[in-house]
Amino acid sequence: MRFVALALILLSLPLFVALLKRYPARRDTALYAVGLLIFTIGFLQLDAAFISWAMWPGIARGMMIAPIDTLCWALLLTRRERVGPVPMLWLLILYLVPPTLSIAVSAVPMASVFVPWQTLRLILIFLAIAGEIHRMPALLALFRGLAVGLIVQAGFVIEQKLSGAVQAGGTAAHQNVLGLVVELSIVPLLAAVLEGHRSKLLYAGILAGLIAIAGSGSRGAMAVAPAGVILVFLISMIRRPTAHKGKLLGAAGLAAAVIVPLGLATLEDRFGDRSVITYEQEREAFSRAARAMANDHPLGVGANTYVTVSNTQGYAERAGVIWSAGSRSAPVHNVYLLARAETGWFGNIVVLMVLVIPLLLGFRAAFADRKSPLGGITVGASVAVLMALIHNNYEYAWVLEEVQRFYFLNLAIIAACIMANRRNRREARRARAARRSELQAAAQ
Repeated sequence: MRFVALALILLSLPLFVALLKRYPARRDTALYAVGLLIFTIGFLQLDAAFISWAMWPGIARGMMIAPIDTLCWALLLTRRERVGPVPMLWLLILYLVPPTLSIAVSAVPMASVFVPWQTLRLILIFLAIAGEIHRMPALLALFRGLAVGLIVQAGFVIEQKLSGAVQAGGTAAHQNVLGLVVELSIVPLLAAVLEGHRSKLLYAGILAGLIAIAGSGSRGAMAVAPAGVILVFLISMIRRPTAHKGKLLGAAGLAAAVIVPLGLATLEDRFGDRSVITYEQEREAFSRAARAMANDHPLGVGANTYVTVSNTQGYAERAGVIWSAGSRSAPVHNVYLLARAETGWFGNIVVLMVLVIPLLLGFRAAFADRKSPLGGITVGASVAVLMALIHNNYEYAWVLEEVQRFYFLNLAIIAACIMANRRNRREARRARAARRSELQAAAQ
């Protein structure tokens, strides 16, 4: 059955290419599909594997391929417009280097190979999206797909809560994964709404995302997402204040009146009379194990092997990680410590670069042209990067493919804004040169 699924996915590539060549006006529809397919997480996963290690206790469990990959390949292969060098591509190629080098020191080299493969698929999504969404209709089509995905997740969350679930995970494998993908989705949608795109579907997607976070009971998402929403409002108003943005503050207050009670009830059901300190002690035990591992292995133990090394070499035992399936099968709940343990200090630094550099470039691009709607939406993408930068101190789920798809989507928005700014500057220089030529001709 696996090979049948693999064959169907591979055969979809020539089909998508043929359709986009015959109907080039349907590229926006393809972007809508990308926005929706990016939400194929958990039991909605539509991927197939060239190599599958389904029981491997790591962040990547094989060499996968999915319909979103073939659709993105089709967008790249049928693109007629020249977009020029894509900003930050060098940074994402650098992101490939630490896990690739770690194969040489890995106790299970094949498991480490899965991570560069996963990253290459993410770079494909980045390139496909970044080269299209300088066109506002394409970006809005992508956002409509995201909004539908958020609505679907909220529907599952509501159904799970009504069925008695304490923490609803939607279709995701874990509620923390759901929290991260939703928080990385709603802030660019909110930025689009603030820029005046008054689509009811986008409004519904934002509300659905907030419901999903409140029902998930993920403390990180419930803290970071509202802060991100507030920050998008503030930065967007500083960049270009409008009456429309002021009106949306009232709508945000009404949404909070609906969402906050659900979130508080979820947290009360989750913890009850139990102390939150116990959970923090478990996280600290994870951190002790990761630091000890990093100290013993300056080059890392190999990408995608943390759990195996932690258990087989006694790091979890010595650090006091409790003996339970949930604790002993999970990496340290800190992306930076995880990168340091698996790929050394070099890997840790590169991960920070992949988070900090897009953040700085994004805000610079957003404020370079304060009248540009794409720049306004880039505020949301930049805030999403900031949210990931903060959230990664308390969660490891950012390294999972289903979460990084959304992160790379936000990077694509930033890259598209940078390219649009470059194009505008070139056109302005040409216009000035043409005016000078006209004045010189008139003077003669």
